[in-house]
This record gives sequence, structure tokens and C-alpha cells, in this order.
Amino acid sequence: MKSREKFSDLISFFNQKGPGIPGDRNYDLALCRILTRASSSEAASIWKLTPGARLCLAYGTNVDMAETGTFFLEVGEGISGAAALSQKTIAVHQAVADARHSARLDNIIGFHTKSMISAPIMAQGHLYGVINIVNRKAGGPFPEKWKERLSVIGALYAYALFSAGCPRTAEDTHAEALKQSQGLIDPEKTVVVGIAPGIQSALGMALKAGRTDIPVLILGETGTGKELIARRVHEAGKEKERPFLAVNCAAVSESLMESELFGHVKGAFSGAVSNRKGKFAAASGGILFLDEIGDMSLPCQAKILRAIQEKKIVPLGSEKEVPCRVRIVAATNKDLNTLVLQGKFREDLYYRLCGMEIRLPPLRQRREDIELLATYFLKRAPETEQKILSDDAIEILKNFSWPGNVRQLEQAVMASAAISDKFQIYPEHFPPWLHKAMQEKTHFDVQDGPSISNQVFPAMSADDEIEKKRYLEALRATCFPGTGRWNISAAARQLNIARKTLAYRMQKLNLVTKKYDAS
Repeated sequence: MKSREKFSDLISFFNQKGPGIPGDRNYDLALCRILTRASSSEAASIWKLTPGARLCLAYGTNVDMAETGTFFLEVGEGISGAAALSQKTIAVHQAVADARHSARLDNIIGFHTKSMISAPIMAQGHLYGVINIVNRKAGGPFPEKWKERLSVIGALYAYALFSAGCPRTAEDTHAEALKQSQGLIDPEKTVVVGIAPGIQSALGMALKAGRTDIPVLILGETGTGKELIARRVHEAGKEKERPFLAVNCAAVSESLMESELFGHVKGAFSGAVSNRKGKFAAASGGILFLDEIGDMSLPCQAKILRAIQEKKIVPLGSEKEVPCRVRIVAATNKDLNTLVLQGKFREDLYYRLCGMEIRLPPLRQRREDIELLATYFLKRAPETEQKILSDDAIEILKNFSWPGNVRQLEQAVMASAAISDKFQIYPEHFPPWLHKAMQEKTHFDVQDGPSISNQVFPAMSADDEIEKKRYLEALRATCFPGTGRWNISAAARQLNIARKTLAYRMQKLNLVTKKYDAS
């Protein structure tokens, strides 16, 4: 049977009265079996989103029936978690080389994934979970057409669930379902948004670190989300019911650092009118997060090292040692190896801190996450104030290098939302500092990405003139026969670029005329 005929049979599954009700075990079993035949895959699986905003394995052809319901993924963990988080279909040809892949389930069931496609199960804005097709190491990659096909299957299955009155669409769970489809996380959990390989790798390391009790060192530029990753380590570990306390080592003066960390007794210094617990004692049994530890003075480093080694502290002004068992998670935006060589950071403390290293990529290295992050920030606003970004605004955000990383992006998006009086946010609503960067073309990838609006750059560069000429040639060569009207879709195919990108660039290059085919 040909591939197209097999796919037609798969589509017919949703038009017939299937075995059982959509969402129950028999229905999922039948769907996965016909899906594996149609896609020539070695396995298929369905993961459902739980009320706790985790993905639970509802059925898998490569998993014992008795074990389904016992495997869970965090939203954002692995390829399936990334598809749920981004609400987009993800295809991977070499799973072992993809940082988003989590081999945890592979190792448990003995199925070593080589290629995989994961599609969200979504209808009416509600995310129900993800559906996967998988090949083990002996199988090859899936044909490109199956990425789109599995997206269709995910949507059809979601509408089958919706039509069957799945509880997730009931009135009393609508708010919870909406919250999960937008924030995709339990309100008690920390949200880390991103599907880029670098951030997925960091999330995977955070989950692994949570299963141990060794120290963790998180490395990354300012604003990349180091404290969020530290909190994910805490939430993934056995200390999750215990305290998580954070100290910004760069924000506390050296004279106050000892009291902040180890506490003090009454009368230890002027103003010490009572005994005070320090962060080490307050976090005992849990995690103490030392942020920007590279800015800590050498004397303070020596005291931190002693506390870690001896698991005891001495409050300021006291001679009595206090037992203290706390797990240290530290973070820095500096190169500690260089600081060690310069004599500015203790080598013995460095080795105590770097039990596991988690590296966070800067936002400029994860451009595929920019739109996802911006949308997430906007959806956190009250429902009556929620807005969306125009295509022009998104293109500009994607091509800015964001030296302040995720924190800077959040500030830009929220400021733009406050400035805009419309439902959509346009480039003119960007805050002044971003307009200045646009005018000066600083921090913009003007070679690889789209140029900024002509409203900001009045003069057309030589490169723009060349690009305009190239577009005109393609538009004239592909115009509708006998009409002279431009066929934007055909021109985009000839230029090998997305239609939306071509339309956007045409507007910026003043190529919008009566010949423009806006259909």
C-alpha cells in the first residue's frame, strides 16, 4: 500500500466510530497501531498533560501496558516536552546529537531513539499533550512530509477529544487548561521557556542535578536566567519541600556579608539588637543559592569554604559553632578559571562548587526562543491587557542581539505593551533605548536578518538597493499571466524564502504597489 493511501486510512480512523471513546486506553492503542503502520515507524506514543502540568505516558507501542501511566516528563523536558512547550511540531533526525533529547525513558525501556517527530495535541487553544512517532537506531529519519502529517493527526486527535467532552475542556477546568496551554507549568513551579538546544540541555542538566546532592555551578551572562535554573534544580530534588534561599553576592557589601550568611548574636556590632539567623542556618536541609559568587571577596570566600567543608558555621559575635547542612548552588557571569589564575578566586573553593556545571546560552544563540519568550511575557499580563506582537515587531526582536539577554527582552516587551494603545504591538511602540539602537544599527544582525523599518532608517543602503532589484526580478518573472499582478507566493518560492518574509521585506523596501497580490 502506498504512503498516501496509508495516510488516508489514518485520517479515516477519525471519521469512523473507533474502539472506545477518544482518550481512553483502547482508543489510544488503536490510534498508535494504525499510526505506526501509516508512518512505517517502529513505535508511536501519546503523552497527556496532567493537572500538575506534567506529561504522562498514556500509551506507547514500545512500552508494556502495565507501565503506562508511570512515566512522566516535565513540560520542556525532552523532545516531547519541547513540543508541548512551544506548541509546535518538532522533527529530530539524530536524537543522540540533539541536546533537547532526554534519554531517560530510552534507558529505562531499552529503546534507543534515533529519529523522532513530536506534535502537540491541541484544539480550541487547549493543549492536551503530544503524539509521537519514533524509530530506534536501526531505523532511518522520517520523510519531511511526516512532520506536517503528524501535526494534522495531533489536531484531529485533539478535536476528537474536544468533541467527546474531554474533562480538560469542561467549564470548571477551562481556566486551568488555559493556564497550562499558555504558561504550561504548575503555579508552584518555576517557568523556564525555551526549545533551543542550549536551553534544553541546561534544563536536562538541572533535572539530573536535582536527583543528586552534589554542588552545582551555573554559568551564564547576566540576564540569562541562572536563578530560574537554580530553582528548577531545587524543584527536581529531594530538597523541594525544604527552603530555597538566594543571596546576591554582588549586592551585599563585604562588611555585611558575614552577618548575611552566618547570622549574628545580640550585641555583635552596633545595631545588632537581637540574635539573627544567617542564610546558611535558615536554608539548612535545603538549597542556598549564591548568585554572582565571582564578585565575592577573598576573605568571604575563605569563610564560605570553611562552612562547606566543616558543615558548621559560627555566627558573628559568637564563639559557638552551629551545625549546618545545606546544599550549595552557585552562579556567576564571570570565568572563574581566569579569576583563579589572577588570584581573585580561591582554587579550592572553585573545586568545591563545580560538582556539576550547567551552562546557559545567551539569548543571541537561541533566536528560535525569542518569539516564544515574548509571547509568554505578554500572556502573563491580565487577560484584559493582553496584546500580541506584529510580524514587523517580531522580526526586529529576532534580529537584535540582546546584550542584556532574557531580562532585557522582557523589559522591552512589557514596555512596548504599556506604550501601545492598540491590540497589536508595532515597532513604533518599542521603548526609546531600542529605537536608539535601531537608528544606530547597534546590536543588530543586519547582514543575516531583515533590516529595520524605513521609518527608522530613512536612507536606503546599497545592499537594500541590490535586494530590491533582486526581488523585482523575481516578482516580474512570476507575475500572474495576462494580469501583471505580482504573485508573492510564487516569487517567494523562486527566491527560496518564506512568503511572510518576502512580504515584510517588500514593505520595508517600498515595493508595495497596486500590483501587489495581498491574497
